[in-house]
Amino acid sequence: MNKVLRYLSAALGLLVCGMVGTTVVLLNSLSVIPESEGAVPLTPPMVNERVNVLVLGVDAGLLPGGKRGPLRTDTIIVVSFDPATSRVNVLSIPRDSRVRIPGRERLDKITHAHVHGGIRLAVSTVEQLLDLPIHYYVRVEIDAFSQLVDAIGGVDIFVEKNMNYRDPYQDLVINLRMGQQTLDGDKAMQYVRYRGPDGDIGRVKRQQAFLLATLRTALRPSNLLRINELVSIAMSNVRTNIDAATVLRHLPQLDQIGPNKVQMWMMPGTDGWINGGSYWLLDNDALDNLLSAHFWQNSLEETKEVTVMIRDATGNAAGPRVAQVLRRRGFNVIGLETVPETVEKTRITAHQRRDVAGQMVFRALGQGQLVSEAGARNSDVTIVLGLDYFR
Repeated sequence: MNKVLRYLSAALGLLVCGMVGTTVVLLNSLSVIPESEGAVPLTPPMVNERVNVLVLGVDAGLLPGGKRGPLRTDTIIVVSFDPATSRVNVLSIPRDSRVRIPGRERLDKITHAHVHGGIRLAVSTVEQLLDLPIHYYVRVEIDAFSQLVDAIGGVDIFVEKNMNYRDPYQDLVINLRMGQQTLDGDKAMQYVRYRGPDGDIGRVKRQQAFLLATLRTALRPSNLLRINELVSIAMSNVRTNIDAATVLRHLPQLDQIGPNKVQMWMMPGTDGWINGGSYWLLDNDALDNLLSAHFWQNSLEETKEVTVMIRDATGNAAGPRVAQVLRRRGFNVIGLETVPETVEKTRITAHQRRDVAGQMVFRALGQGQLVSEAGARNSDVTIVLGLDYFR
């Protein structure tokens, strides 16, 4: 029985890291909830690879006049779990971050990705922004948030100042008093949605503080007795592609997760105005350093010694894009040439049996056939891009 309780606690632990997190993975260990927008095919992680989960908190989509529109992402979080260390890194992305959304002509706020293309486009946008594969997604609707908080008995947190705000269009009223208190579901929603003079960044910091407080609360033994209630809430308010096999595969590592193994980060940048719009303007250099240290499978220090030759046999000039991706990840791209005849399959060859270097390149691209050969070349790794390459 004790072992069962530890496993339940472990499964509970992963989700707290990613938005009321402690329940969603466990809740969905019963069955995968169908995605009403259609299947969102994602590639699962390789053995011993970091597991990356995109967590989206969406509002009710209320418009002026009481009409409903597309669901907007109020919260965007990437949870990266390292199975080798059982450490979790959580990156909060301000919803006003100015990014490139695939298929859109102009840079836009990242929150609009879900509006234009649902979970599929939100995933693609985050993958492109972070150069990070997203393996799983969890979308939590606004009603689930408050219900889950109530289900675990509320969350203890210090409200740092009086908070007052009213938005009749979104049926949102915020009225909180400063001080240490236990927030029920309604008050918790007010706390994480409040946007004061400190803008979107202040809200992100409050959301991170709330997640850590939720982790402490959810791991109380008494909450293990509320599993049925949590499952019921999640079944109607959560969309995810996490299944039972995924939970079982990671249970031994999840058993080691605790608050001391969770680190919170925020997308580096500054507030700014462009063409009359308020944005969070990213600091790309600081972002890459953060990703290298805590999210990418291999750091810039590890990849800088690896030389790569790219041979583009796609027929559509994919080579420069691949070179840009690899250079961002720190690889030394020493050459790029176009091959007249196209090939079907992308092939990554590690020369002189430099298999570790080949694996680094393979993980950075996230696709292709990896092979090893004894012969020497001018580069450690050669990539032949085929028609199957996509980016």
